[in-house]
Amino acid sequence: MIKWCVDHKVIVVLFSILLIAGGVFSYTDLERQENPTITPPIALVQCIYPGASPEDIEKEVTKKIEDKIGTIEGIKTIESFSLDSVGIIKVTLEDMSDAEILRRWDKLRDKVDAVKTDLPEAALAPTIDTELTNSFGHVIGISSSDYTYQDLKRVAKNLEQKIKVLDGVAEVKIVGEISPSVEIQVDMAKLRQYHIAPNMILGAIQSRNVNIPGGNLNLEKSKIPVQITGEYKNIESLRNTIVGVSSDTGIPISIGDLSTVTQTEKEADSYALVGQDKAIIVGVRYSNGQNVLEAAKKVDETIKTFEKNALYKNMKLTILNNQPAYVSEAINLFVDNLLSAVVLVIIVVWLFMGMRSAIIVSVPIVIVTAVVLIYMKMTGIPLHQISIAALIISLSLLVANGIVANDNMYLYLQQGKERSEAMTKGVRDVSIPILTSTLTTIASFLPLAMMQGSAGKFASALPILVSVALIASYLTALTLVPALGDKILEVKSRNGGLLARLVHVLKIDRLGHKLMKLYDAMLAKALARPKTTIIIFLILLGMSMTLVPSLGIQVFPPIQRDQYVMSVRLPSGVNLNYTRDVSQRISQLIESDPSTESVAAQVGEGFIQYYDTFDAARQGTNVAEFIINGERAHAEDMAQNVRKAFPELTVTLKFLELNMPQDQPVQVRISGSDIKELKEIAESVEALVKPLNGVLRTEVNYGHDSYKLKVNVDETKANLSGISNYDVASTVRMAVNGLEITKLKQADVDQDPIPVNIRIGKEALKSVSDLDQIFLTSQVTGENVPLGQIAKITTEASFNQIVRRNEIRTITVGLYLKSGASSDAVLFDTQNALKQYKLPPNYQISYGGDNEFADETFGSMVLPAIMAVGLIYLVIALQFGSLLEPLIIMGTIPLSFIGIFSGLKIMNYPIGFMAMLGAISLMGVVVNNGIVLLDYIKLLQKNGFALDDAVKNGAKTRLRPIMIGMVTTVISLLPLMLSGGPLWQPLAAALNFGMIVSTVLTLIVIPCSYVWIEKMREKYKV
Repeated sequence: MIKWCVDHKVIVVLFSILLIAGGVFSYTDLERQENPTITPPIALVQCIYPGASPEDIEKEVTKKIEDKIGTIEGIKTIESFSLDSVGIIKVTLEDMSDAEILRRWDKLRDKVDAVKTDLPEAALAPTIDTELTNSFGHVIGISSSDYTYQDLKRVAKNLEQKIKVLDGVAEVKIVGEISPSVEIQVDMAKLRQYHIAPNMILGAIQSRNVNIPGGNLNLEKSKIPVQITGEYKNIESLRNTIVGVSSDTGIPISIGDLSTVTQTEKEADSYALVGQDKAIIVGVRYSNGQNVLEAAKKVDETIKTFEKNALYKNMKLTILNNQPAYVSEAINLFVDNLLSAVVLVIIVVWLFMGMRSAIIVSVPIVIVTAVVLIYMKMTGIPLHQISIAALIISLSLLVANGIVANDNMYLYLQQGKERSEAMTKGVRDVSIPILTSTLTTIASFLPLAMMQGSAGKFASALPILVSVALIASYLTALTLVPALGDKILEVKSRNGGLLARLVHVLKIDRLGHKLMKLYDAMLAKALARPKTTIIIFLILLGMSMTLVPSLGIQVFPPIQRDQYVMSVRLPSGVNLNYTRDVSQRISQLIESDPSTESVAAQVGEGFIQYYDTFDAARQGTNVAEFIINGERAHAEDMAQNVRKAFPELTVTLKFLELNMPQDQPVQVRISGSDIKELKEIAESVEALVKPLNGVLRTEVNYGHDSYKLKVNVDETKANLSGISNYDVASTVRMAVNGLEITKLKQADVDQDPIPVNIRIGKEALKSVSDLDQIFLTSQVTGENVPLGQIAKITTEASFNQIVRRNEIRTITVGLYLKSGASSDAVLFDTQNALKQYKLPPNYQISYGGDNEFADETFGSMVLPAIMAVGLIYLVIALQFGSLLEPLIIMGTIPLSFIGIFSGLKIMNYPIGFMAMLGAISLMGVVVNNGIVLLDYIKLLQKNGFALDDAVKNGAKTRLRPIMIGMVTTVISLLPLMLSGGPLWQPLAAALNFGMIVSTVLTLIVIPCSYVWIEKMREKYKV
């Protein structure tokens, strides 16, 4: 193949051009993302049971659903939250493939469907959300204080119609809309006067507002459909509905005689704010498999045109989140890093090898990049920071093959061999060493694709693409490199290299001679005492391990962008309108800070899913969540300002993360059956952990108790009065919250029907004691009976929420940490603080938080690391035909950790997933230096050199190519280490410092280890 490529250079070049063209096409057509898409192993099941207390929700909803879904295999945890009127169940699966996750969600849907018949009749059908990472790329706020929510909704609908037809848009969602409703506020005094029970009004409306097909009238030759109409056309017809007849005057009594009927805005479940103004939030989700940047351009243009021409006066449009802009920024950053790395590598090769050699080595970079892009297009891997980083990491590795091949071709040319023979033989001679080097590097990367968990899936594209790049690099070294060498390689190009001129002008050659003499002296001393030298380096390794505790652990760093979320929780029991008023004042405070660009809030629930791993707050009338576009550095100060202004609030900052965030960094979970006992234990635990170093504040997830009114019906009195429990329940419900009894259809078929609600006039319920005066009309005697006559209303304490974990009631004491505090250290102190704490029988304490995700993530790396070591050993053993010599070479692997830990300490980076990923992938790279060195030493021995002479000459001869390989690796990763952001800088630092230290130490340790082992063999005749 090598000879054929040299003889058919034109075909090789033509094929290369085709690959480049395919790479360019693939690059322009690839889907763009900031991060890889991951199928989350988490689902939420939600069931609304209007008016039910947390205790009722637990008993009638969450426990029944838990019992059903708990039989599904592969579930890691089930957490349920029983709140006022709603139950939420969070299901988390064990590590498994995306396909297995989807199958489990199908079973989850089946189980939830099966439990529907066991739920209370008044409960709404449970909803299931398995797409928690399906985020909205564009989030737009339409706001004004001068218009109603209906006006805002009308404008938002108009924008929705214009955006959803654009290519690449999958969904447009409107959040925060408040629909119109018809309110019938009944005058209880008039009902009492006319002896009309509230249920009579309900029955009259429901029997009147019907539209029942009358069938078909069959005539001799045709059939005519018959329709019976009775639906309400407008509010006036509703007012005129006859309920009864006055017993005194005989005049019909209509609903309008008994109540006030008005069209108003429906009582909201949540409110949206932009700044202090009422708002509607519009979310735009992009289709998978599309170039999101191209689709986003059309959306941006549509928004600009709409803002200019379609907004009402004094109405404002605010871009709250523009994910495509962040995607573009992230990709551009990595492309810049890639181009910088390519330029730096070319410059280094040019300096050391001359311009012609630089061209020969650098052209394959373009071809390999094109091959990787084509592979990405064919396999559906998007262009994101992981895939581009894979190209950057591959760069230094794939250049090495070209350098070795070019160096050997040049050597044969220098010896005077004919050009074609020099190219063919030069590459053929190194084809096996290049293959071994490629395989060992692939062996260190490819097992990483087996990692499970969200972190493993996040980085899964990296080892695959690096392996593809290395295979392509090997093939180009056997094909394109000899073809180019035959065309342009000349001996004089090496002698006329820029580096040679610089060496001559700057007299660097003297420095080079001094460094070589220094290395000779160090190597001679080391070889004189090889065992001592090895022990010294083992001590250095042990010393570097002592740096690990001071580094800290951070699986993934927060995403660096000037945007953050502030979650606010008011005391339990406050109503939604009060929370909205407080939220407006908070927005005013945030807006007044110069660091704030914009602020929006969702009151009553968490903010719309605007990022894949964003964990929105759970709903509640005392909850508000703010998204703030402003300087991230001011976030802590902003939170402190809010806490000072509103000391009764619980304020929590959230920063976007790559991993699914935990509620608190450190969690103490107390499980048992009795809630009061649990709360007492939680208070004791909180008092013990609150003073610990590093703890900013604590939070108990049950919150404070609220109050509820309990209507205790006297069954005997009620029965004697001819009033049923249903009469009492429906009347009280109507008085307190109102009842939806029918819907008023609108003429426009695109508009939703308007709900009709009936309630007792608000003026009749100004205090709790007014409930006693609400009357019920006996269906038997027709008498009006005050509620207080047949029931006693009492005030009782009520739990704010009931949390269950794995079907057991559980209270969590959460610990929030001070800036810079380590969650591992605080967890360790927490466990020590609670070691002597005695729990009552049948109660347990467990711990959680960041450590759970860290243990899962780092645990998933153990098997790939073991496999990588095994594969590397196997490849080296096959090359050398020995079981012992591979161990000598693999001794360079632990040496790299001296550089890795030292480098992380110098750069002040924690130990994280990406740093460990770099450490594992470095294994295959560092052993290549040992292979090159030991292979040449053994070759010299075969040619008659004594052991010491072979080691010394081999080390000096391989010093130059080993150092050039190290320099190109470090230089290529330098842009990523300096400007790759907090995610990639630890990985690049681990690779660079590990590479530098292991390379230097390899040049000492490998010769010493080989000499020591050979002398031991000779001594013991092994």
